[in-house]
Amino acid sequence: MATAKLCKQGDSIVLIIPATEADNVSLDKEYFVRIDGNGNISLITKLDNPFKTAKPGEFYEKDVWTGQV
Repeated sequence: MATAKLCKQGDSIVLIIPATEADNVSLDKEYFVRIDGNGNISLITKLDNPFKTAKPGEFYEKDVWTGQV
């Protein structure tokens, strides 16, 4: 198991991850950072908003609930 290191750079904290452990980490993406109560750090990929370029009604699905038994 590899280890990562934290260091301070200006007003930020930098997490240094060994390149050998970062096969699935993309340098051109943004990540949300979550730190839980135990100090575990999670990086969650920030996804593009699918509704930003959607056409009106593109994600509409017909309501199948009729209320009749």
